[in-house]
Amino acid sequence: MKKKIFALVTALIFCCLAVAVGGTYALYDETISTRNHLAAGTLTAALVRQKLTTVTLGSSGYLETTVDDADKDFTADTSDNIFDVSADELVAPGSSFTVDMAIKNNGNVAFYYYVEVYFNSIVSDETFASMLKLTVETEKNVKRETFIKDGLTLGEDEYGLGTVEVGGTETFTVKLEFVDNGNNNKAEGKFVQFDLRIHAVQKINAE
Repeated sequence: MKKKIFALVTALIFCCLAVAVGGTYALYDETISTRNHLAAGTLTAALVRQKLTTVTLGSSGYLETTVDDADKDFTADTSDNIFDVSADELVAPGSSFTVDMAIKNNGNVAFYYYVEVYFNSIVSDETFASMLKLTVETEKNVKRETFIKDGLTLGEDEYGLGTVEVGGTETFTVKLEFVDNGNNNKAEGKFVQFDLRIHAVQKINAE
């Protein structure tokens, strides 16, 4: 199963405008003016994986748990995937991949964020994709979930999954699991490909 993640940032700006001032004095005309300045704010988000926990098939055929708690930066667009799944990775019912992520605001506008699931239905098996459950949960207990086949975008509204103010950081967990159900045999030997995209969008109001 191939999986990719892209950190996408929508850069919106705000402007500050200095006013031109004019004045007239006695019999002489004189104009006093100031220059106009436009200052564009920046939306700069950093995305870091803080921990990866996998439950996958070991060499003996049993499910085994491994943990990697080394920080890994995913800020730039990348072909790496947050779950470190290789192209030849095999999974079984009960397999899961869980990542603890931190999204940081290094700009000067507040933003909200959400997770987009892009399911490649052309090359993927939909039966298998209907058994792969994706759950996102934030530190403030906002929880959204979808099956990969449904390709739902998690938190795409005016509030998002959370809001990160200037200089702030919010953590959230993304979990992908192969759900154990009565149809698992239909997934044998099948393939699924999808992307996860993290969007950060300027938050206009504090409410």
